[in-house]
Formats: sequence, structure tokens, C-alpha cells
Amino acid sequence: MGVPDYLMLAAYLVLIIVIGIRAMGRNKTQADFFLGGRSFGKLLQTFAAFGAGTGAHEPVTVGRTVWTSGLSGVWSALLWLFITPIYWITAIWYRRMRHLTLGDWFVERYESRALGAAFTVYALVFYMFFLSTMLSAIAKFAVPLLGYETLLGVDIKFALIPILAATVIIYGVLGGLTAAYWTDLIQGVLIIVLSFILIPFGLRALVDKYGDPAKDGLGAGFRILHERVSADYFSLFQGPSAGEFPLLYIVSLTLLGLVGIVVHPHFIATGGGSAKGENEARIGLVVGNFIKRLCTVGWAITGLIALALLAGNLEIAADPDRVWGVASREILAPLNLGLVGLMYACLLAAMMSSASAYMLVCSALVVRNVYAAYFNPAASEQHCVAVGRWTGLVLIVGASLVALLYANVFDQFKTAMEIPILFAAPFWIGLYWRRANTTAVWLTMLFSLMLFFALPMLLPAWMPIDLPNASKATREALRLLAMLLLPFLVLIGLSWITPRNRAETLDRYYVKMKTIVDRDPAADRAALEASYQNPKRFDHLKLFPGSDWEFCRPRWGDIIGVLICFAVCFLIIGLLVWLAGIGSVGKL
Repeated sequence: MGVPDYLMLAAYLVLIIVIGIRAMGRNKTQADFFLGGRSFGKLLQTFAAFGAGTGAHEPVTVGRTVWTSGLSGVWSALLWLFITPIYWITAIWYRRMRHLTLGDWFVERYESRALGAAFTVYALVFYMFFLSTMLSAIAKFAVPLLGYETLLGVDIKFALIPILAATVIIYGVLGGLTAAYWTDLIQGVLIIVLSFILIPFGLRALVDKYGDPAKDGLGAGFRILHERVSADYFSLFQGPSAGEFPLLYIVSLTLLGLVGIVVHPHFIATGGGSAKGENEARIGLVVGNFIKRLCTVGWAITGLIALALLAGNLEIAADPDRVWGVASREILAPLNLGLVGLMYACLLAAMMSSASAYMLVCSALVVRNVYAAYFNPAASEQHCVAVGRWTGLVLIVGASLVALLYANVFDQFKTAMEIPILFAAPFWIGLYWRRANTTAVWLTMLFSLMLFFALPMLLPAWMPIDLPNASKATREALRLLAMLLLPFLVLIGLSWITPRNRAETLDRYYVKMKTIVDRDPAADRAALEASYQNPKRFDHLKLFPGSDWEFCRPRWGDIIGVLICFAVCFLIIGLLVWLAGIGSVGKL
């Protein structure tokens, strides 16, 4: 990195810290600090969903998996694609909850303060692993750019990761969600730059190295790409020698993401809970995540270009997580235009936009579901905000420790993907079925914890499904399917033989979730009061009248929105296939 690169990076860091300081004085209540006063419109909700949902680990992970598995490696991030249409529905859930944390939802639905505390512990562990992937990714990205792997005889990550963590703490602690959302807007633009900046320069590098720079344009770079990379690396569903992502594994990962994403704790904020109304929640969550899916296309094409340009690189052979860093150094550094610094700032943006939201969500959980619930129920709003500013430290320090102990970004990510299974079935079933109850939830969580987490650690060779003649990816896919299905079956079975929760609590909860949010807080409170006075006021909307199932008949806006979202999914797949095919035989 040269002087222009360091100046670019310094300018970015100064900017986001200034935003945090300016936002600090606006936070007077918990709703202000943790949810920005539920005042955000479509633009900020869009970039909040995009920023919080796009981590620094993802470009690095896609670079690695495309390097090892060809185009099929894109599913390490694109697994969320066909989950996105469901967000059109889920965004309404989080807004209608009218809670500050998802822990509050478990307390309300299952009449259990202890479940709120348990959800807080889960959230801290989950985000320690999830954030650790981002810290590890940036550290691995930095090593090729800095040109050395040790500092004073110690691995460079032991210096880089604490510096990254300290930067997140400074502006996350100061500004609250308002600062996080405004920086998400800026950082969202930087993430888009990150996703595509290497493509034109990479194509030009291919032409300069393997073509005729005097005559060939960027289009020739695509032709050279196909000449340099084996054809099986361009398959979307079957990589070289089966790769890491056969179709069954892709389906299993997608289902795991679908089931688990709803209990990612930050969804109470970026998933729609901080929006002014239901339309802002829906549009922000769906559009923000579709922008991310488009960025994933850029990461995949960049990975293929790196494969063509850097095949045989010893640094990448030793650690494929360094694909993005080596590619940035080899392609951008020779230009000496500050582009490497810009790339680093973009990757920091991807990490910090996510980290700030996660830190604030965990702070809210600790304050509301542990501190206020068990230690200081009479705490004032200002006191809760003050406590919340500092409890995020636990998360960032924990994530830093995980990042320092683990060395594989994708493995850290897969671990984070599996942890939500503990709360997924209680959430999905409790959302719509009255019979799901507190006792059944605790027993199901204990079953899942023992079967899927404790036993594999105690007996490393053990797994719920063990087929020695199957490939590693197939065994992993079947294990994930068992992890998905068994908790649901156990919870449903146990709910039939354990006592229900109180009818009054269930009536109040379900009528609230059917009451449309009014963008005017006073009008919304009045609508809620009317619902509480008449819990049966929406029974005529039930899909199964007279049953314990609380599904409502879908509205046309629900159906059309989901169908449009699925159409966009296939357009994104088509775009990726088309771009990857440019330059192949028959497309010259």
C-alpha cells in the first residue's frame, strides 16, 4: 500500500467516527438508541438491510470458494437468493411485534422471562462467530497488501484484529442505530464499489498479460478468461470434481438459511422493526437484500478473473482465503491511484455496517432481557442507554477472540449458520400455532443443543447421519437436513403432551400480530387498544377457522410481491450465467 492508499483509508475512518459523534446527542431513550425511534423511511431501511446483511467475510469467502469450486462456489453467499422473497412477508412480522428485541418476543409469546435471557446468550454466541468471520476476512485480506505476515515476531492478525475491533466500538458505542444507519448509507455505496471495482481492471490485466494490449479491449478479457480456466469451472451447480457445492448441499444450505434467518437477532431492527410503517419495512428489507445478491454476482466474476490471472500463486495455494487480497494487490496496486486503500475502506465498510448493527442489537438484549429483567427493573431510559453503550464491548471482544483462535473464514461462517437452529423451531411454530408452549420449547432446545452441538464436540467422529460411502458434501447435506427437520418434529410432538400457555396471553399476542401498523404512533396505540379489547376482531381472516392455527388469508399485495421477488431471483441467476458465459465458444 502506498501513500494514496493510506490517505483514502484514513479519510474513511475519520468520516464514520464523526458521524458517530454527531449522532450521539440524539439518543435519549432506548427506542432512539436501539431502533432509531422507529423513524426510518425506505432509503435508510434499504441500505440498513443491505449494510447489515453484507459482511466483509462474503467477498473473501466467495473468492475462496470460486477458486476451489468454480462458479458453483458462489452458493457460499448466493444461498440466500431464494430466501429473499420470504422477506416480503417476514418484514411485517418484525414491525408488528412492536418490540425492541427478539428476546422480548420470546418473553411475550411463551410467558418466560428466562427464554428472553437464553435468547440473549444465544445472540452473543452467534454474533461472536458471525463477526469473527468478518474480522478474520479483513485480516487475511490485509496480509498480501501489507507485504508481511508478522509484526515484532507475532502474527499480524494479533495487531490488525484489535485495531478493527476498537474502531467498531468507537462509533457503534457513540452513535447508536441512527449513526449505524447513516453510515450504512455511505458504506452501502462503498460495498457496491467493492463488488465490481476489480472486474474491469482484472479484465484489462488479463489482456495485458495474455492478449494484445494494442488491439484487444475489455471484451477480449472475457475470451482469455475462458481460455485460461477449465470449462467445468463455469458450471453453476457442479464444480470441478464435484467441488464443495453439489445441488443437494446447495438446497440444504438454503433451507438452513431460511429456517435460521428469522431468529438472527438484528432482524428486529434491519428486518423491519425500525421502519416507520409496514411498506417501508418490506421495501427496505427486500430491495436492500436484492442489491446484495447483485453484488454477489460481482464477487463471483471477480473470483473467476482471479483464477485465470493468478493460477499457481503460492500464497493462495497456501491459504485460499487470501484470493481477494492477492488479487487487489496484483491488479490495483501497480496503478498507484489509491484504489487499494479504497478497496480496504470498502471491505471495512462491509464489516462495520454489519458489526455496528449486531453490537447494538446485543446491547439491547443484554439491557432489556438480562439487566432490566433481573438486576434493575426500575432503571431509567437514560440509564439503560448508558448501559447499552458499553455492553456491546462483550460482543466485540468475544468476536475478536474467536477470530484469533480460528483460521478458516468459511468454517466460522458455517458454524454461525447452524447456531440459530436452537431457536428457529420455537419461533416458526410459535408464530402461528397456539399449542406450542414453554415446556415444549425448553425440551426441544435441550434436545437440539445435545444432539447437534454437545455430542459432536464430545465425540468428534459422531454425527446424526453417517454414510461412509457418500461424499463429504453429501454427508454434510444430510446432516443439515436432519438438523432442520428434527427440532420441528420434536417441538410439535412435545406440544401435544405438555400444558398450553394461558389463553389470555395467546389472544393478546395473536391479535397484536394481526393489527396493521399505523405510521402515526398515537393512532397505532389506539388501534392496538381496540384489538386488545376485542381479541376476536380478526378471526374472520383466519385461513383455518376454529383451529389452533393462526394463519391469515394472504392479501393480493402479499402474493404479487412474493411472485415479483421470485422473478427477480431468476433474473439475477440469468445475469450471472450470462456474464460468466461471455467469451465462451459461441459467444465471442
